[in-house]
Amino acid sequence: MHKDELLQLHSLLCQMKRYFEEAGLPLVGEFSEYDSLSVSPQHIHKSKTDHKKAVFYLGKGLSQVVMQGNPDHQARLKERFIRLATTATADEDDEETGTAMGRDRNLPAFAIAALHH
Repeated sequence: MHKDELLQLHSLLCQMKRYFEEAGLPLVGEFSEYDSLSVSPQHIHKSKTDHKKAVFYLGKGLSQVVMQGNPDHQARLKERFIRLATTATADEDDEETGTAMGRDRNLPAFAIAALHH
């Protein structure tokens, strides 16, 4: 994904975050990881990696908001997100041994840490 596309996605996710915040939902820190990054879509000087982190944490927070009150659905969404994040590389098998590579090995460290909370 190009940086301009990433910035656009970041902006759209921020609009969704703002919508939920203004809707008066009982938010209890779902966006604290995102907020701690201090990266907004307007910070075009920030690195592409910073914006990837921001998009990831926004997605995580939005999924938590959407699944409030239903931990079973939240766990399934988390697992699905892990699969989607690794689909491009998880299908690559080690041709010599015929075994699938570890699914987390290609995720950035911040993503692995966030998904295992």
